[in-house]
Amino acid sequence: MALNNENNPHVMIIPVGAPSADAITLAGLSPDKQLKVLSCYLINAAAIAASDTDFVQISLEKGPIAGTTVVAELDSRAAHENGIAQNVPELMNLDADEAVIAAGDLISVNYDETDSGTSVALTGAVLCVNYMVM
Repeated sequence: MALNNENNPHVMIIPVGAPSADAITLAGLSPDKQLKVLSCYLINAAAIAASDTDFVQISLEKGPIAGTTVVAELDSRAAHENGIAQNVPELMNLDADEAVIAAGDLISVNYDETDSGTSVALTGAVLCVNYMVM
């Protein structure tokens, strides 16, 4: 019997890919049981330099409709996470107060890019969500 606790989390892999504009990716739902998100990482195939004018923001969200409440987020601006490294798991900021996803809630990824003419974008990106079933 497999253990289900914080020391033995499940991993949900959410392919985000290479969106060319702001986008919401539906990742699924928690139909029967609550989930508790323990950590969330973004892995991107290309580096994104820190910039306060050319940046990406990505968040794992939950709710009865997509994009209702932020669970974890990452922002590549210099004043935030200071860029995104290539092929390195970047730990997202988890909101511990929002870590529990209720049964029936949708799970989604919200991607927002802002640029001043210099293209910034995710490339082959995935979110890795470590969670336990409650």
